[in-house]
Amino acid sequence: MIEVDDSTYQELNQEIITCVKCRLSVGRTHAVPGEGPVPARVLLVGEAPGEREDELGRPFVGRAGVILTELLSSIGLSRDDVYITSIIKCRPPKNRDPKDDETAACSPYLDRQIALLRPSVIVSMGRLSTREMCHRFGIREGRISDMHGRVFTGQTPYGLIYIIPVYHPAVITHNPNLRPALSDDFLRLRELLDTILV
Repeated sequence: MIEVDDSTYQELNQEIITCVKCRLSVGRTHAVPGEGPVPARVLLVGEAPGEREDELGRPFVGRAGVILTELLSSIGLSRDDVYITSIIKCRPPKNRDPKDDETAACSPYLDRQIALLRPSVIVSMGRLSTREMCHRFGIREGRISDMHGRVFTGQTPYGLIYIIPVYHPAVITHNPNLRPALSDDFLRLRELLDTILV
């Protein structure tokens, strides 16, 4: 695996932590750049930090984080094996959906993270993250209910990349019936990793 200059990664994180490009910087406690190995074979991209993430400056540490950790464990992975971030690095008020200009302001940070991490697989968690990946990699956008668990491909300067949309882990906190579908999504990730990461 390609080595990454740690200073470049730390500089990017510092830019994110101190960013004032959009209105979300005003109300945040902490920006949440993300965490995990650098480089990373698997990049999980959520939608935006929630209340707990804003408090701690870490991704997926609330209820959705517990579910994500369980899902990763179910396919033989831990949080230490993957990089976790979001399309938006600051919490929107009352956890509302990010606005288009907020997403646009944060977009270059995610582009730079992808370039630095050089993942083989991106797991887009939720409809907003999936929409962003579709735009980035020229994938025809559809509803998350139609796209989840399917494998798409895209091109990067460093080669082919696989994109797997999945339901957002938080979805089962208000719709437990989707737990089997979400578990199946992660099994599909395991199957892909077993195929391509030899």
